[in-house]
Amino acid sequence: MILLLTVVCSVGCQKHGDSKPVKSEKPATLVSVPQETNLLAIQLTPKAEQRLGITTSPVTRQSIQRRRTYGGIVMIPPGQSIIVSAPLAGTLASPDGGEIPVPGSKVEAGQAVFKFIPLLSPDRNVPSPAERIQMANARASLVSSQLLAEGDVNRGKAEVEAANVALERAKQLLTDRVGSQKAVDEAVAAKEIAQKSLEAAQQRKSLLDQLSLDSEGGNATPFEITAPETGVLRNLSSARGQAVGAGEVLFEVINMENCWIRVPVYVGELPDIDAGADAFVSSLDVEQQTSFTATPVTAPPTADAISSTADLYYKLPSAQGNWRPGQRLSVSLPLQGESESLIVPAAAILHDVDGGTWVYMQTAEHEFRRQRVSLRFLQGGLAVLASGPDVETPVVVDGAAELFGTEFGTGK
Repeated sequence: MILLLTVVCSVGCQKHGDSKPVKSEKPATLVSVPQETNLLAIQLTPKAEQRLGITTSPVTRQSIQRRRTYGGIVMIPPGQSIIVSAPLAGTLASPDGGEIPVPGSKVEAGQAVFKFIPLLSPDRNVPSPAERIQMANARASLVSSQLLAEGDVNRGKAEVEAANVALERAKQLLTDRVGSQKAVDEAVAAKEIAQKSLEAAQQRKSLLDQLSLDSEGGNATPFEITAPETGVLRNLSSARGQAVGAGEVLFEVINMENCWIRVPVYVGELPDIDAGADAFVSSLDVEQQTSFTATPVTAPPTADAISSTADLYYKLPSAQGNWRPGQRLSVSLPLQGESESLIVPAAAILHDVDGGTWVYMQTAEHEFRRQRVSLRFLQGGLAVLASGPDVETPVVVDGAAELFGTEFGTGK
């Protein structure tokens, strides 16, 4: 019995003594993450810095007008969209020596769009009583249309003369310091609208005067319907071979030389906006840094009760940005008063893949380090910052993109 216990004890003790402790696996591991305050510093050799052509500019603090960004919508100004309609009943055909322009194409003033064939001729030499009545009605309609067009032209001339007188009066009052620039702008807008209305009336009268109706045979000479002014053919409501009635819309031409931008602003922020100062307009593309200057214009007051916004209008030459009607843009509006902000050259700003903005500051000779900045807006080649390096800190202007590529391994 004693021998058995001794054997068991020795075997158990031997197994216990040979076993190794098992280490338990940690459920989580802490990994060190680089901090923005401890980013890598780039040290260049004098030769490399010279080859990259690196230049620096100090951070400054300037008093600059505050701005706020809103969304704007490109629109066609009043009077810049002309709708051409049929003066009488007739049939449409292609113009002589050409084809009907397609919508979206550019047309010149006086360019033929349709050939118009009036429906005034009877089908046989001896018209029936009903056809005689129809021809008489056509002649009466033609005469009435010609008289009405002549009256529209005369009224348009009178409106243009009245608009010129009002404009001269507003300019004189402004010179005498008893008027306002707003009154002058309103007078200019009224003159432009009156001038466009006169041009449309003259165009319609010219088309009607081209009709030569033979009272005996009821014949009318075909004529061409031309574009009233240079612009873009927006809509084409009729097609070749189609019979149209008097007054039916044929096509529309829009002038894209000067577009308007409608900016809805919350009514509670309207007192903060300096409505008489210029705005800066840019596309919604974050990579597009080019901004254009838009001047305020006087327009009919509009607002939206559902969104509690009122509209401000600005004029922007379309040739600068190739804008399209209905396109949305980013509009930076000036605010009342000025405030001091950090200023760096716009070329010093870099954008990462997440839209963050950075600059490279020079921390020592031939040594550069990247720092995040908060960009407020761009203005005239300058970047206005909400936060960034201290004043007088040199930041890289030329060669910033090369340093960015060097840090992330994409540069040479």
